[in-house]
Parts: sequence; C-alpha cells; structure tokens
Amino acid sequence: MKLPLLMPLLLLLFSCKKTKIIKESDYSEATYAIEVKGLWASPDFTVPAGVHFTNFAGMVHNADGELWKPGKLATKGVENVAETGSTTAILLEIDSVIRTKNALSLILFTPPSATGMKKSTIYCNSNYSMISVASMIAPSPDWFIGLSGLNLFTNKKWVADTTVQLFVYDSGTEEGDVFGYSNPPTTPQQPIKLLDASAATVLANSNSSLKAIAEIRLLKL
Repeated sequence: MKLPLLMPLLLLLFSCKKTKIIKESDYSEATYAIEVKGLWASPDFTVPAGVHFTNFAGMVHNADGELWKPGKLATKGVENVAETGSTTAILLEIDSVIRTKNALSLILFTPPSATGMKKSTIYCNSNYSMISVASMIAPSPDWFIGLSGLNLFTNKKWVADTTVQLFVYDSGTEEGDVFGYSNPPTTPQQPIKLLDASAATVLANSNSSLKAIAEIRLLKL
C-alpha cells in the first residue's frame, strides 16, 4: 500500500476547497404589518367628490431591484399606475424582476379611503429587505404616492417600527393641473419628481406647499 504517499495530496485537495460558513446571524427573516392611512382632507388639500387612492402595487426586493426612483424616468407600469391606476403593466414588470432574482415577492393590497386606514402584511428576509410600492391619487393627470427602496434591515438589525410620510410625486408623463384623466402627454417624458404646489393648484387648495397626503407605518411582528 502507498497510502502514506497519497496523504499529502489528499490534504492539498481538501485544503483547496473553499467552504463558506454562514452564521445564523448573517440571515434573518421578518414579517411586517403595514398600515396605510389617508390624509387627504381640507384645508391641507382640495377634496372634490370621488377622490381616492388606487391599489398599492409593489415588491419586496434587494438593492439591485428597482420599481421607481425620483430623478429617473417612469416605466410604463409606473406611468399606467400614475395616470389611470392600472396595475396590469407594473405587475408584469415586477414579475420580471422576481425572475431575475432581484425581488422576492409581489406586494398588492387595496387602498384606504381618502382619510381611512388599510392594513396588510409582508414577509422579508435579510437578502430581500427593501420595499417599493406605488398608488395613484385619483383623479389626477399623473400623480402618485409610494415608497422607493425603503430598507428595513440595516447593520444586521430589523427596523422595529417606522412611519413614512407619503408625499405626492409627478410621474413626468402627462400634462395638466386638473382633477381628471384625459390629458396630453408630456413630451419629452420627464423624470419623476416631488409634486410642487405651483404645478398642482387644484390639489394645493391655495396652500404654498403640499403636505403628505398619506402615511405608511411598518411594524415588525
């Protein structure tokens, strides 16, 4: 037998194999209760009959996944949400991000009334700890609210409880300062930006600035 001669070779082979040891603390999971509260009320805003938010559509994702971001052009899905409230295109976009493994799951829930509250839940883990959502304020040309890449897991710790004010954004896809849907397109398309009171006088109700029209609370269960 020449086993002793083989031992150094076997030791070398085993020493060349890299084994990644994952500590339990490196991976974590969390479930959050979501509470969305509407703040669409006078005197902060004009409140004509029929105003409402549309379904909230979004995703749980990682740093490489993106639904929308201020300063960037809206995708077709975000445009449709902002202009009509339709989620058909954005759900396809989210599905595409999930297939590339940059998102974990879809977020979809019905909205609160203008001053009501709606609750839902989401599951996250430390590999997918960011959330993005969008919802139209209706009727409007192309105005919406939402979250863009809110990270709930930082420094290996989950956010226990946070409330985010939801200000109105202009998707940059349609013209108009009216409570209405049929408006000419913005040409060329402009980047998403916070809506200014001067560009939304019908909503501002003579106020010089726009306050948050809703808020979202995320509570770790």
